[in-house]
Amino acid sequence: MGIQRSAAKRRIIPRESCVKLAAVRISIFVASVTWTVLVGGETVAPTLDEVRTLGREKSRFLGDRNRTLPFAGGVPKPDLDQFSESIGPILAAKCVACHGPSTSHGNLRIDQLDPDLLSGADQESWRGIYKVLSNSEMPPEDEPEYRIADAERSTMVEWISAELNKASVMRRNRSPHTSFRRMTKQEYNYALQDLLGLRYALGNALPPETASEDGFMKSSEMLQMSAMQFEAYRKIGLEALKRVTVGRDRPQTVTYQISMQQEMEKVLDGKNPKTFNRADENYNSNRQRQHLFDRSTGDGVPFSNGKTKPEFDALGGKIPAVSQVVLALPRSNELKWNLDRFLPDEGTMRVRIRVGRTTMKPQEFASLRLIFSAHTSNNANFSEVISSRDLAVTASAQKPEYVHFDIPLSEIQRNPFRKLETKFPRRDEFLHVRNISNGNNRDEPLQLLIDHIEITAPHFDQWPPKTHTDIFFASENRGEEAVYAREVLTRFLTRVWRRPATSVEVEQYMDLFSDYRPQFEHLEDAMLEVLATALASPEFLYLTQYSGTDERQTSRSISDTELASRLSFFLWSSIPDAELLSLASQGRLSNPDVLSKQVSRMLEDPRASRFSTGFVQQWLGLDGLKTASHIADDELLKAMQEEPIAYFEIMLRQNASVMDFLHSNYVAVNERLARHYGIRDVFGPQFRQVAVETSAHRGGVLTGAAVLAMNSDGQDSHPLKRGIWLLERILHDPPPPPPPDVPEVDLTDPRIMEMTLKERIADHRNKPACISCHSRIDPWGIAFENYDAMGSFRTKIGSEPVDATSALFNQQELAGVDGLKRYLLMHRQDQFAKAMVHKMSAYALGRPLSLGDRADIDRITVEFRKSGDRLADLIQLIAHSRLFNGK
Repeated sequence: MGIQRSAAKRRIIPRESCVKLAAVRISIFVASVTWTVLVGGETVAPTLDEVRTLGREKSRFLGDRNRTLPFAGGVPKPDLDQFSESIGPILAAKCVACHGPSTSHGNLRIDQLDPDLLSGADQESWRGIYKVLSNSEMPPEDEPEYRIADAERSTMVEWISAELNKASVMRRNRSPHTSFRRMTKQEYNYALQDLLGLRYALGNALPPETASEDGFMKSSEMLQMSAMQFEAYRKIGLEALKRVTVGRDRPQTVTYQISMQQEMEKVLDGKNPKTFNRADENYNSNRQRQHLFDRSTGDGVPFSNGKTKPEFDALGGKIPAVSQVVLALPRSNELKWNLDRFLPDEGTMRVRIRVGRTTMKPQEFASLRLIFSAHTSNNANFSEVISSRDLAVTASAQKPEYVHFDIPLSEIQRNPFRKLETKFPRRDEFLHVRNISNGNNRDEPLQLLIDHIEITAPHFDQWPPKTHTDIFFASENRGEEAVYAREVLTRFLTRVWRRPATSVEVEQYMDLFSDYRPQFEHLEDAMLEVLATALASPEFLYLTQYSGTDERQTSRSISDTELASRLSFFLWSSIPDAELLSLASQGRLSNPDVLSKQVSRMLEDPRASRFSTGFVQQWLGLDGLKTASHIADDELLKAMQEEPIAYFEIMLRQNASVMDFLHSNYVAVNERLARHYGIRDVFGPQFRQVAVETSAHRGGVLTGAAVLAMNSDGQDSHPLKRGIWLLERILHDPPPPPPPDVPEVDLTDPRIMEMTLKERIADHRNKPACISCHSRIDPWGIAFENYDAMGSFRTKIGSEPVDATSALFNQQELAGVDGLKRYLLMHRQDQFAKAMVHKMSAYALGRPLSLGDRADIDRITVEFRKSGDRLADLIQLIAHSRLFNGK
């Protein structure tokens, strides 16, 4: 086999062949990788890309003798003949000495195991044997007389895998699993927003979910509901309905119009204004500060705070002519406006700002951020960011454009004294507009120029708003209450329940409407009470399998309607849209071609960002960053949180191989994170793909700052945390819990304090109660020692060089993260690929996976590996799988 390079021809050859080349001095650098590369007659270590190619060729899922596919056809039977002929003799020769009558390490007796994995009682023991054999962890390297040849190991792994898959098929046939569960808090918020047109979450007060063993919060075993929760859901649902519907009279709108030309006139009419001109010698120092500036005359005056009164009769949305008088807002400066006390309690506040930037250099960025505050007394005040995200300013100062923010007034902190008649405590509220920028060129500084601001509340795009007419729509039966109420209910229940409502169900809710109607003046108010009850019903809150008349109900497959919901909660964390439901009602969604197109469409929809965020956060356990108090830089912390998600989205768009998660020659960074990594020429807050060399010590999720920082102790690295994280999240091979009698490290012992971290770990590990677990965990974590508590790369700790070398349980040596990546890419590709299939499937189904799912997971893994391990392909494979489409 050969791998071509532009500079020189590289030829990868087996180690055995190298022995014959007497003139070549052979040095195997890659941890136990029995390959070397010839370049110009000399041997060098393969690159990580070359190791990845070699590791793929070792895949048992891709081999000609692959037996991982589940048994097909008839009743599966145990293959006891092969056990007697080959498997049993190998076990007797290689394993019974340590796991037999005289010695039984790990309380395992190989000689007493039932070889019938289909009906025997030793399935879990066989699963454990399969794991250590397939990972080459047994027999130990220090027992050469019991070494298992590669052919023997392959035979054993394939037999156990095939038998476990037969057992899986039988288990699933006997006891089908269920994904019956309620929505998570996050899904509930998204569903309300998508269903009702809400622009913000209302269910944040609901209690958080607990993660399952897989690390996901969508577990059917934990997402149940009590009567108390029912009341909470009904209350939130009613509040949401009131937020999106309106009364018959349009509320009065409060409008503020802020003209910088008028503000400058006020300042100049005041006492002793401190004016300056661009012709002045000290102009450069004056323009570094926030100021009002007349571009036609070059006159300026310092300005920071303003006060404005609302115009109650003004109409918002008008566009005045662009003024030559602007407010110049330098980097990190903010404009503060006193809005007095006239903003309404509820509704949307729209803030429109016409703004342009003074320079258009591509390496510079500028954005606007909104902050709201109140100062009720000298000792009482608050200030909070109210914009959900910063809005980029891309227009030039010569051609400024409006940007606008929509702020839900009911969801932000308000001055509690704003309605008092007295003037103390202070009643006014303040809006701040801040320039978030990286521009720092003093000769030609990037500044934002604002000439007009308009604030309206409550703002409506139309009247009545679309969110209202989506529920109370126009109908020729509007004058007949009972008929119209039934129309509203039928349409709403179909949308809420994600399936057609039966006539019986509609009549039940009509009876409820009849009970409520006398208590309210208007039909709409009574109907909101009924609709709130529907929003608290199990049909809405639970992802359930509907027992209707669908012909597919007689099979082991879910119906098209259920498939629509399962897909939407997988990829959008919310309810299906009209297109999905329409295809489902026609029975077309389960058609493979239609399903493929719908999955592609859903992944291209903006709502797919919920999938990326939800899956990555739970898969990698990014909640650990919430307790990483040693990250004092909020901007850096935010960048750390966003990096793995941005990296995942880049891979998803490009349909890249998931092996990039282990290592890639690119990173996903923004300016702040690039600075943390020492990567040059990255500007702006947006994340983008940036190529990196091996010397950058980045690429993949293993070397991301988020993973490294949350798996530290706040002061330094933490090999135990990092090792456990790798085993659980990446390899899906969690270590056993520690025994109850684990001794703690005595940090008051002078002998301990003099040790290096690696020496302390070794000292602790060598204790009898600790060695069995730590020998399987610590080496993985020690490989990360070149990264400190902030995820920064280092070569020294104090004055001592970093020692990041370790040996795995199978005596495999890892030389730092580079050696770790090489080992994973050479020897653990199959394990990681299957782990990704398992993790993604568990997330998609919303339930833990068990032995009954093993055959389906293997089937998906085979197809996944054959397709090149590509991320978007994995989603398609899961969506089309028997596992995803089954009950």
